[in-house]
Amino acid sequence: MKFSSWSHFVQQLELRLSQTLPGFAAHLKMIPESRRGQQMLAGDDARQSGVLILLYPVGDQVHIVLIERTNDGGAHSGQIALPGGKRESFDETIVATALREAAEEVNLDAGALRILGILSPLYIPVSNFEVHPVVAVMPHQPVLEGSAFEVARILEPSLAEVFAIHKEAKVYTNAKPGQFWKAPVYQLPDETIIWGATAMILSELSDILDSLT
Repeated sequence: MKFSSWSHFVQQLELRLSQTLPGFAAHLKMIPESRRGQQMLAGDDARQSGVLILLYPVGDQVHIVLIERTNDGGAHSGQIALPGGKRESFDETIVATALREAAEEVNLDAGALRILGILSPLYIPVSNFEVHPVVAVMPHQPVLEGSAFEVARILEPSLAEVFAIHKEAKVYTNAKPGQFWKAPVYQLPDETIIWGATAMILSELSDILDSLT
């Protein structure tokens, strides 16, 4: 996605995030067909999670921070994700959760960061998490360093690269080793696949960005 004025882009995005969001209609585009009958509403026992959608300019392109999780045997290990994690009792808000987790996972200094809003919550049945995506911007590319325990690598593609290739592909999950299914994915230029909850969140972001004037 290109922009002519970063300040205008930020202003328009912040305004749009204060309005009605696409929500499930956007999420649905990236849900595997075989899983569309599953319960997608969080129950009272769902754990709360905050993730950070951090956007920043490089030239006239908007870039985003993604991570590849380490293979720790968990349900989402090895997958491409947004920095973030479980809300702890000492986190005053879900925004605080997202920022704390980003600091732990990619050593993000939030000094120049500006929070614009929060996307629609997304329930993940396999881990019983309700995820709240926090949208933030920085005026420059951040200096990041991945946690050796949680992050295999940091990716900083442009949004144009993220959304350029949208297709179906075979995906695998640690929740059911050896099994795969076809799912809608985003494919980066290096053939990295983004699918599942992260793709669903990014789908809503894409719809919102497409609606900006």
